[in-house]
Amino acid sequence: MTQPAVLTGQDIGEAQGAVQGLLEQALAGTGTTSRQYVVLRVLAGRGPFQSPASLHDYLASQRQLALDPAAVADLLAGLYARGLATGTAKDGPGPAQLTQEGTKLLRNVAETVAPITKEVFAGIAQQDLATAHRVLQQVIEQAHRLQGDNAR
Repeated sequence: MTQPAVLTGQDIGEAQGAVQGLLEQALAGTGTTSRQYVVLRVLAGRGPFQSPASLHDYLASQRQLALDPAAVADLLAGLYARGLATGTAKDGPGPAQLTQEGTKLLRNVAETVAPITKEVFAGIAQQDLATAHRVLQQVIEQAHRLQGDNAR
């Protein structure tokens, strides 16, 4: 008799859904959606993007965001309209980056989210978190490899 799997895609999906729910709850009073928050973080952490098209492509490739190219364009246009980012038009000259207002909003929203994030991981041993990180990185790498193999 085979042993049941210790970790499954369902486990990962349920964990992602539970954390997503907490994020949405934390953001409820900020006027910022979870997708907007993620994009602000991407612009802060990976930007500025000299090529706005590369930002669009990157965001559309992030399956967890569930954004097609048109939704990415709308999301970035919304951040631009609110004065939170500049240079976000896909065919624009760039660079795509946060404005001072975008940086300020991200800082304020991050301060709202940080205590909840800390609480989610509270009580989990550091070595267990490190192991989970390594395992998830391996799952991601394996999935990407399989996608490449299956594309041939």
